[in-house]
Amino acid sequence: MTTASRLRDVSRAAVRSEIAEAADALFTAQGFDATTVDQIAAAVGMSQRTFFRYFPSKEDAALDSFEEQTEMFIDRLVARPLDEGEWDSLRAVFDVVVAQCADATLGGRIASLHALLGSSPTLLAAYLERSSALQKRMVQTLHDRASERGEGPGSDAVLQAVVGSAFACLEAAITCFTDGSTEGPVLAGRLDEVMTALRPARYL
Repeated sequence: MTTASRLRDVSRAAVRSEIAEAADALFTAQGFDATTVDQIAAAVGMSQRTFFRYFPSKEDAALDSFEEQTEMFIDRLVARPLDEGEWDSLRAVFDVVVAQCADATLGGRIASLHALLGSSPTLLAAYLERSSALQKRMVQTLHDRASERGEGPGSDAVLQAVVGSAFACLEAAITCFTDGSTEGPVLAGRLDEVMTALRPARYL
């Protein structure tokens, strides 16, 4: 990648972040469904047409932080020790969210997003679709890691259940964070508590 290409990527990422932050402020102030793309575009001084160069829809703008998490999750999972159990690898991957929640700005965006999910069926559907796609990618990554260890193909149903259970633990911990009963810096402890309680028998 050339220097010019890197600069373009950095510039595009900065604009996307500015749009996402403006969208988040509008969603929080007046609700997701009541906010229009025109309003988001106006808030950052651009046209609707320019907005669509960066995001296909307002749902994509609202879920921008989740999209960032997706690639970080996969990268973190690939980098885990090959002989580590799946459940422990997934717990380590979730430290991405723990770190984000400990940051005032990122934690605020996560809290805002989860509050919006409860008030907009449209946004919730988009979130669940992306979450399902992420979990499928993580199942495939776990399969690939098993192959690297020289193990035969495991059961898709079992791995899907393991990944789904881990994500349920993450959602429970984040809910405690977003409702104010758990602060960002101690989210890791709450997540450990939940994942220890639900650890599958195969990993005991």
